[in-house]
Amino acid sequence: MAIIRFIREGIDIECKPGENLRELVIREKLQLYGLKGILGNCGGVGQCSTCFVSVEGGAKNSLSPLTSVEEEKLNNRPDNWRLACQTLINSSAVILTKPQSPPSNLKDLKESAESKKLPR
Repeated sequence: MAIIRFIREGIDIECKPGENLRELVIREKLQLYGLKGILGNCGGVGQCSTCFVSVEGGAKNSLSPLTSVEEEKLNNRPDNWRLACQTLINSSAVILTKPQSPPSNLKDLKESAESKKLPR
């Protein structure tokens, strides 16, 4: 089992390797989308670019490699951003949902998340 630590939400969620990150977020009723994504997301096929997440920790290969869709859609975005709909979980990772609108206390949230050991 893998653990995905969600920084903004302050929770850890256990999941199976191979699970899709977007499906995990939706199943757990976390908020993945901003207003644009709520009104017009593509349903997980990688076309709307509204399910951004930021990978803040975990092993280098804790998530699947970038897909060709992500390589196109994430051009000019930070290197640690992913599209949740295109991302499969390999092992434990630390994720920030909606990185395009970070919380004002992001530094404190990151420090708290990093202070707890993440299982591999």
